[in-house]
Amino acid sequence: MTQKIKKICLAFCLLASQSMMSQDVLYSQFNYNPVNLNPGFAGTGKNNLRLSALSKVQWLNLYKPFKYFSGAVDFSAYDYDERNIFNGALNITNSNKGYLSNTNISGVVGRSFGTNTVDCSNWFLSIALQAGYNFAKVDPNKFVFIDQIDQTGYTGNASEVDLFYTNNTKNYFDFSSGFVFTFKDFMIGGSVHHLNEPNTSFNGKPEDGKMPKKITGHLSYLYEGEAVKLKPTILTQFQGNSKILIAGTLIDYYDFPIEFGCWYRNAIGLSNNSTFSIGFTWKWGQSSTVTSRTKEFSNKLGLSYDADIYGPSAATTHGGIEFGIQKDVIINDNRYCPTSTSGQCDYRFPWEFF
Repeated sequence: MTQKIKKICLAFCLLASQSMMSQDVLYSQFNYNPVNLNPGFAGTGKNNLRLSALSKVQWLNLYKPFKYFSGAVDFSAYDYDERNIFNGALNITNSNKGYLSNTNISGVVGRSFGTNTVDCSNWFLSIALQAGYNFAKVDPNKFVFIDQIDQTGYTGNASEVDLFYTNNTKNYFDFSSGFVFTFKDFMIGGSVHHLNEPNTSFNGKPEDGKMPKKITGHLSYLYEGEAVKLKPTILTQFQGNSKILIAGTLIDYYDFPIEFGCWYRNAIGLSNNSTFSIGFTWKWGQSSTVTSRTKEFSNKLGLSYDADIYGPSAATTHGGIEFGIQKDVIINDNRYCPTSTSGQCDYRFPWEFF
């Protein structure tokens, strides 16, 4: 198949899935940028400062594969009594879906509760608000219109359709919120993205481009065995007509700097739309951290592969690949943070579940 024909097929695929373009990407390695999943994770890393980056290439066999990126820096601040006084984050996301590109820059502010050395609780709660600005753009040169096709295929002539030449950019504000709560070996969290349901339409018609709220819920458990830690998680997302369920576990070894991940994702109600993901994480840089009484790896790098099980199957799309990297940094030599010196707090920090 020539590149021109592939370009035509891609255009038809994008037109057929236009209602899906307003849906957010769901990463299999969501733990590599937890702030992107839930703003409530801001400031809940191993140390005072956490750097995260995650990229994804979806449907490798397309003429123009979908490409996604998210990066974040989040931090926490504590007083002399090891009480949290502020959590913050900066999150940047970018997506390229054929002819459509999207960039969002957002800031997160929040606070954690249940932390201090005087009366340390056996629970941990973090809440946060997120505000951002979105830059969307359409590239008309990557779009094929009906007047550019005849019985022989793509004509190569310029289109007379002026749909995106005069309205090829769209900018808007976007707001979100989230929380994370841990109790003993359990963690539960929830978030709502696009609280204001911004108008994303390029033609100015809100009824055609209203971004639906994305509601996320997740539940995790931490099991510590003799040789490994098991970290199973169930995650659901609802956005418009899209309903996603993802379930799986991380397998973390004590004596080896590696971690494996196995995940199954299914669009709820669509039994023939499921994906299986296998991931591998390499960890290095073992040192003391501010939220643990033992040494922990402060750097990790991960790679995963998503295989579409049914139509479109991996044989058609060649699946997707994700790459993630994360680094935790101590920025306060005094290490003001619960458990850093006293060891009085018996709750788990959210990072322990991922």
